[in-house]
Amino acid sequence: MKKTFIFAVAVFILMAVSGFSIAADQSIVGVWSLPILKGKDKGRERSQVEIFEKDGIYYGKIVKLVTVPANSLCTKCKKDRKDKPLMGMLILWDLKKEAGRYAGGKIYEVEEGTEYKCSITQMAPDKLKITACLLFLCESHYWTRVR
Repeated sequence: MKKTFIFAVAVFILMAVSGFSIAADQSIVGVWSLPILKGKDKGRERSQVEIFEKDGIYYGKIVKLVTVPANSLCTKCKKDRKDKPLMGMLILWDLKKEAGRYAGGKIYEVEEGTEYKCSITQMAPDKLKITACLLFLCESHYWTRVR
């Protein structure tokens, strides 16, 4: 009986420690593939965004364009982004990690020229759920990690 109890405690501790190491490895930092959302090419890769962290705040910038030339300008963008290069453009900013997700940030949809409130939930080490909201309307999409 005593050996069984010690074995059960040892297994529990081992599982708990390995679970913490898996959770610690999960990070949204990295390069992510964004899908085409509409039309005949829906689901194919549209671009890649690098998410990075600076002083506890998360940002994302375009690092690869797949569907348009690398020197393309943001023609549908508004204000200070109008006619600026898409490559290197900051499209995700001010996200803070809180309670297992990243929230309080903004995302800019360059194809529409629209800014949305944004939150990110990491569904798996290689899958993000991006939720963008305008007023009370929200829509979610999934990004996959580039290996």
